[in-house]
Amino acid sequence: MRVVTSNELSKFKILPFDLYNEANAKIMDAGEVLTPGKLIMLKNYPNLYTEDYTGEVIKNEKAPSRTSLKKLTNFSFDSLNVSEFETVINRDCVLKMDVQTKIKYFYKKTLDLFLLGYFEEGLIKLNSLVGIIISDVFKQLYKSKKGSQVRFLGEYEICHPLNVAIISGLIAKRIDYGKLTLEEVILAGLLHDIGKVRIKNTDRPALITINEEEVAEHTVLGYEIIKNVLGLPEEIALGALEHHENNDGSGYPEGLSNDYINELSQIINVANYYDNLAYNRTSVHVTSNKDALRAMLEVGTKRFSAKMLYTFIHMFQYNDSRDFNAMIL
Repeated sequence: MRVVTSNELSKFKILPFDLYNEANAKIMDAGEVLTPGKLIMLKNYPNLYTEDYTGEVIKNEKAPSRTSLKKLTNFSFDSLNVSEFETVINRDCVLKMDVQTKIKYFYKKTLDLFLLGYFEEGLIKLNSLVGIIISDVFKQLYKSKKGSQVRFLGEYEICHPLNVAIISGLIAKRIDYGKLTLEEVILAGLLHDIGKVRIKNTDRPALITINEEEVAEHTVLGYEIIKNVLGLPEEIALGALEHHENNDGSGYPEGLSNDYINELSQIINVANYYDNLAYNRTSVHVTSNKDALRAMLEVGTKRFSAKMLYTFIHMFQYNDSRDFNAMIL
């Protein structure tokens, strides 16, 4: 493998080779247009690689040493230097810019641990992040009635789990959900797509796949990781397994319906679909929070639990028509 520098990438308009991360997972295909946004995203990887001259990817079969692992885990929220992390932010968000950046950077570094297979270490960081979300995020988000102002914008693989976790926590608090603590609900949101780190049969990076149905097994893999690797409660594991189950039985992986779907999974289903709408990762095109809410009401109880859907809808102003793209800074 050959190391590729950000300076080298900036010379190309179209990527001439496949790119891989340190775990030998492909993160970008040859032929992709290198937009400014993609270049910023690529700068967030500590190292990038391309194939050697034979065209074969050289696998690193040696596990990182304990010293290397210590370096990977030697970070805390307070110690993060936000100048190291280039990202876009939501200019309308109720959170300050530096707080948005630090939370995204912290989650990105935590996600790297999971991608490298360090699940125990990643869970420790996630639990820390849950506390940060409750102490630094929720107190500010309660000031807003606009869904557009509570979302992180930018890199999907980083922002989507954060958005789902935060929105799930807000819904759970509204309905006085008592089966799990608020901390556990937020943790379930952060972990709902964790099965994607074990997806191998896709040409795209595990957490950046366009169509989630192409990697439907991420629900089962996520359940196995949460239940058997991380040793977390069944409810949290079901949040990963069932968050694509629909109220009318049309979802996956088991085609469950109505009350057969775990209540936490019903919450995450609403939060997940809303954020995917906002990211335009569904067949319905939306440009604003108002469009997204309208689309969810049109789908209605065919997909969502009525209790979770209308709790969510009533959380935000329906006339929030600010264009998502206009909020990016």
